[in-house]
Amino acid sequence: MRGLGQRLGVSRTAPYRHFSDKNDLLCAIAEEGYKNLANKITDSNKQLTPPLEKLRNIGIAYVEFAIANPVHYRLMFGNEILENNRTPELVRLAEESFNETLFAINVCQEKKLIRPLNPYIIANALWSMSHGISTLLNDGQIQAANAFKGLPALTQAGTDTGKANVNKIFNYITDILMNGFIEKSNL
Repeated sequence: MRGLGQRLGVSRTAPYRHFSDKNDLLCAIAEEGYKNLANKITDSNKQLTPPLEKLRNIGIAYVEFAIANPVHYRLMFGNEILENNRTPELVRLAEESFNETLFAINVCQEKKLIRPLNPYIIANALWSMSHGISTLLNDGQIQAANAFKGLPALTQAGTDTGKANVNKIFNYITDILMNGFIEKSNL
């Protein structure tokens, strides 16, 4: 905390006026991240698109947030803040962003667009996929694997060869998740 004050150009004890310890500071940063993530997901849910597209848009919003904010993202989902040290506000904000996904799933189920499984199980599957894509992109693993196999087109957006095409990647992987990858004749 004292080092933070020094790097910010304030007194070494100034951060203690706002945060009792390092964990409180990290929770405040993570809370900010969850607010931004929830806003991005909420905005994607407000689009006038069919319900299944809303599910895709939520996942894309999640991945785009993670790529645009890798430090926030790692803090929000990393081990720096242990479950028992999270503030009640941090837990609330994390649940809020997850609830947007549940809402979209419930709408799809009401319209009989997806199977009537427990919506939390579906939300966890979608979240796992989004989180996995985000982590792999942030760590450069998807680009590295595709480049090794000669498949750079999956990750590239137009002429900017260094930037991942999140829509293309997410839609490709979502199609596999939603439609399955086992031949129907083998079921």
